[in-house]
Amino acid sequence: MIERIRVIGIGMGNPEHVTGEAARALATVDVFLVADKGEVKSDLVAARQAVCDALIPADHVYRVVEVPDPRRGPDAERDATAYDRGVRDWHAARVDAYAEVIDGLAVAETTVGFLVWGDPAFYDSTIRVVDALVERYAASGVAVENDVIAGISAPQLLAARHRIPLNRIGAPIHITTGRRLVEEYDAALGDVVVMLDGHLACAGLVEAYPQLELFWGAFLGSPDELLVRGRLVDVVEEVRLVRAEARERHGWVMDTYLLRQPTDAPVPPRVGPSGAPFPAAGTLSDGVIEVRPLGPGDWEVVRDEHNNEESLRWGFDGESLTDDDARRIAAGAAVEWRRGRAARFVVVDAETRRGAGIIGVMRMGPPGIGLVGYGVVPHFRGRGFTTRALRLVSDWAFREAGLARLELGHKVENVASGKAATKAGFRVEGRLARRLPNPDGTRSDEIYYSLTSESEPTQPTEPTEPTEPTEPAEPSR
Repeated sequence: MIERIRVIGIGMGNPEHVTGEAARALATVDVFLVADKGEVKSDLVAARQAVCDALIPADHVYRVVEVPDPRRGPDAERDATAYDRGVRDWHAARVDAYAEVIDGLAVAETTVGFLVWGDPAFYDSTIRVVDALVERYAASGVAVENDVIAGISAPQLLAARHRIPLNRIGAPIHITTGRRLVEEYDAALGDVVVMLDGHLACAGLVEAYPQLELFWGAFLGSPDELLVRGRLVDVVEEVRLVRAEARERHGWVMDTYLLRQPTDAPVPPRVGPSGAPFPAAGTLSDGVIEVRPLGPGDWEVVRDEHNNEESLRWGFDGESLTDDDARRIAAGAAVEWRRGRAARFVVVDAETRRGAGIIGVMRMGPPGIGLVGYGVVPHFRGRGFTTRALRLVSDWAFREAGLARLELGHKVENVASGKAATKAGFRVEGRLARRLPNPDGTRSDEIYYSLTSESEPTQPTEPTEPTEPTEPAEPSR
């Protein structure tokens, strides 16, 4: 009858990497339950058996039972909610399958063991399943002890093989999966370890973060160990090739990797959320333009809106953006959106489908206040795109984002920006003396505007030109 369940980390399959505590635990198990996933991975089975043969005394009798693993389903096709539900259903089915085997154990088979690659702390499914089994037996009046024995993990071996620490002095470290990497990556996370990545997700960061250092390893701790390191942009294709060749040779790949900002790159502080995340936004359109959330693929629009004579004139420092700068801004927009700090959009010409400009709303000051910034690529100026984008985004900010007041400002000389704002319904509130710096070290007065959720964003408060002038609207700075 079942009395004890032990979850034992066995490292990456090398008996020399199993801790003394884990080795002693192996020798107490009567039946090892392992998931039969229906895939032929003979070297994995051989490695598991090699650990048992090397560390379990010859006079200790035990057996290994392979339990058919319930079908999990196509995770890649699921959204976050469906994925979470699918995993929970899979865990429940595993509990049923293991309980059926445990209920049929011989009287003398009192201790069940689960062997976990690496360290159990990084693979929560086994611990969750065991917790559910213990609860199930407790509900039927059977007290089952359980414990977890740590093992050497893939991140530990990865760092040792590359002869590096996992993090830098005083810096954080973040561990995630390939499924979440691109969505959540932020330089402020510090060093990022990626596990359970079946599709080399880091390739999706090359455009935005080409300078990232990649430390990659596969089959760590085994005779087939593979290592690659270098700048992400330089080695990602090498890793893809090495990975494909390994999969062809073995039929599978077990790898992990570390992403690190170069040592000479500043590590930005992690900014706390300014409130709840901005609500999801689809495409906003008035038939002439479309406005949609800014993404990594829009970096050229970010660059071209900024890097022109007029935009630099109305900016603060007169500095152009490099391609890498623009990529980082575009890739970071999703993070700012989730933090509730800024909702940045790209303006698209509905006829040509070309990116025409950038507009954004930042949460600033008291709750419910948004600061608006905008700019149009030179080719599209003089066509009223700024005013159209302001109307669309202002309506979204009030209706969907729950803001009560929008504010914007421009240097007193930037007449075009003011005309676009008044056409969209913004009203002048005042002139702030010497508030905005100029690239030459002087300072300009700022004209300040507002629009509230109760305003009528229709006619401007003073006569304007019938068409928008060719000067750019003030970009977000």
